[in-house]
Order: sequence, then C-alpha cells, then structure tokens
Amino acid sequence: MFGQYFGRYLLEKNKISKEVFNAVIAQQKSSPAKLGVIAVAEKLLTPKQADDINELQKRMDLRFGDIAIEKGYLLSEEVTYLLNMQGNPYLRFVQAMTDNNILTIEEIEQYLEEYQKEYRFTNNEINSLKSGDIDRIIPMFVDVNVPFLGECISLAIRNLVRFINREVVLQKSFVVSEYSFGNLAYQCMDGDHDLFVGFASKGDELLHIAEPFAKETFDTMDEDAFDSVCEFLNCSNGLYASKLSQEDIHIDMAPPLYKQNQKLATDGDIIIVPLLLNGANVDLVVAIKSNLKTDEEVL
Repeated sequence: MFGQYFGRYLLEKNKISKEVFNAVIAQQKSSPAKLGVIAVAEKLLTPKQADDINELQKRMDLRFGDIAIEKGYLLSEEVTYLLNMQGNPYLRFVQAMTDNNILTIEEIEQYLEEYQKEYRFTNNEINSLKSGDIDRIIPMFVDVNVPFLGECISLAIRNLVRFINREVVLQKSFVVSEYSFGNLAYQCMDGDHDLFVGFASKGDELLHIAEPFAKETFDTMDEDAFDSVCEFLNCSNGLYASKLSQEDIHIDMAPPLYKQNQKLATDGDIIIVPLLLNGANVDLVVAIKSNLKTDEEVL
C-alpha cells in the first residue's frame, strides 16, 4: 500500500515512468525485502557495511544476519527485528526500487522527505503509511471523529480493503452540499440515526468494485454490475448496523438502489472520500439522510 501512495508521487514528479511504477508495484507484492536493504533503511547498517556483507556471502556459506553478527555490525536481537520487518510494505517498495537500479536508498529517503513536506505529513503519519496498516492510514485522510459518520466511513474503507482491493488509495475527504454523479449505488439507513452511504463515479469506474465482489467481468455499469456494488454495500452496512446494535443503537437498512446522471443536494453536509481503485476514481459518499434529495426524490 505504501508503494501506491509514494509511487504515485514519484510518478507525478516524473521521477519514475508509468511502466516502472507498474513493475515495482507488481514486484513488491511477490518479493520480500532483503535483510541488507532493511538494515540500511532502518539505519542499523551503513550502505558500505551491507555491501561488505554481501561480498562476504559470495565466499561464505552463511546467512546475511549470521555474518553481520560475526562481524560485530549487528546484535542477534537486531537481526531478529530485521527478519520480522521483511513483510513491511515500505521496505518491500525500497527493495523493488533498489533491485532494479531505479533509485538508491539515499534518493528514496530524499524524495520521501520532499513528499512529507509537500503534503504536510507528520513523522507519525509517514510511519503509518510505511506500516500499511489501514486503521492508521484512514485518520490521515478522514475526520474519523465525526459522530456516527466517522466510524461508518472507516468501516466502509476497511471493507473495501478486505473484500475488494488491498491497494485502495485514499485522498483527503471534503464536505459539500451538492454532489453530481454519473453512477451511484447507495443505501439508506433509518432508526436512531438516519444515514446515507453510497459509492459513486463519473463513468464506469464502479466496475472496480462490481467485478471483484461478483468475481466476474462486466462490459459496462449495467443492472448486473450495479447489483454487485449494491450487494457489497449491503454487506458493509450490515456489519456497521450490527456494530451499532451492540451499542444499543438500532437502525433499519432499506434495500440498496442505484441512480445515474443526477445530483445529490442537502441543507447539511455530504462527506466525500475520494478513492483510487486500480488508478480509477471512485467516491465514497456519506451523509445524514435528513433533507437529502436527488433530482427525482427526497431520500
């Protein structure tokens, strides 16, 4: 997931090409990071020390960590720590970059610092991106403290990651009173709180939800494709309703529906969370249902 965020930044800044970006994303999914790369990235070894150990491995039938301990570069507990870090998304990205001589570790760190400054991320937020932990990443882009809506949004995003695409990229959420769409699948919930949750796109981008959930291919956003997105919504909102019921908050879910080429409007707030699914733009749309209406009806 880190590669999707930082890699797209490098792509936008013309530091890498689209072909390189796609190749790196594919490689980092399949290849664990090497211990030497992790050790340098974690600043436990210098690049020269890592190179020395790599050269020694050509002459000695020993693992990288064993040589590092023997040379006095690392302690055994530090090697254990590094071994546990091999699945880290940031380090897998670094590995893919350095293996293919695209960027050095020093260049990656330089561009990462520029990325952090441009987007005003704190050190903790950068570490959250590096971790790939969606629960730590969501608050960077969404106000999770909005009563009821914050947790609803968080759960919808977590379910996208679980059921649709592990490489969902979040963008900063924003609030509007009107929202135009090409395609919208939505569900209303009524009871102790009246909520509206939907996924929208300008064109057929909702196929990036419909196809993985249905496990089949659609040519366009036809009725079958909308049914798939609606089923995913129903599944996700059902989990949210179940969570609320445990807190003695009761809501009833209306059947999910879809609309095309209209506009949502309200005298309150509509929260929009822009998402990238395989590079396609999809919006998560959430609102308190009071006075929410489309061109055709009050919801």
